[in-house]
Amino acid sequence: MSATHTIRLVLADDHAVVLEGLSMVLSRFDDFEIVGTANGGADAVALVADTEPDVLLIDLSMPEVDGVEAIRRILADRPRVRVLALTAFLEHQLVTAAIEAGALGYLLKSASGEEIAAAVRIVAAGGSTLTPAALPMLAGPGDQVGDDLTPRERDVLSRLAAGLSNKHIATELGLRPGTVRIHVSNILAKLHVENRTAAAVLARDHGLVADDLSGR
Repeated sequence: MSATHTIRLVLADDHAVVLEGLSMVLSRFDDFEIVGTANGGADAVALVADTEPDVLLIDLSMPEVDGVEAIRRILADRPRVRVLALTAFLEHQLVTAAIEAGALGYLLKSASGEEIAAAVRIVAAGGSTLTPAALPMLAGPGDQVGDDLTPRERDVLSRLAAGLSNKHIATELGLRPGTVRIHVSNILAKLHVENRTAAAVLARDHGLVADDLSGR
């Protein structure tokens, strides 16, 4: 994506004040164009169908059609749309569900305008991004190494330990590469390691992956 490319945005939130604030903040950036705002999940689905934006910023907690369901519906029809989920507070199950649905990242609504803008640009380019505050909150203390990994994270970890790239992991598990990148970030945080190699060693040392898979 070139530096002069304008990123077309749709914003979705059921709180009018939040929606207005996001619009004001993001309108200040020359490389953004807000093509529409929606006050709920169903409206977001319809609006994205009409406007076909580059990026959708969507609240996860909304009545009736929530953000997760809206993401599923939108990406089922328009997989090229990049989704950045927003949340007022971190709830592991909800955020994980959004990632599984296809969101490339999420931020707290308390993030600064510059942080939101940077995240939008990353997602628009096909990358993934996590709010820094998520890492310690998602990595619960746990009494044993890896006991707070979700089943999907264990699936990703087993393939990571086998030496597969994110692209190959995505193919095997039927996920988006961006989704795999987020799972890997969560795994590193929960295992308290800095890189994939350390995660693989730790996983094998603590029996978190099956020998037949890790050794293939």
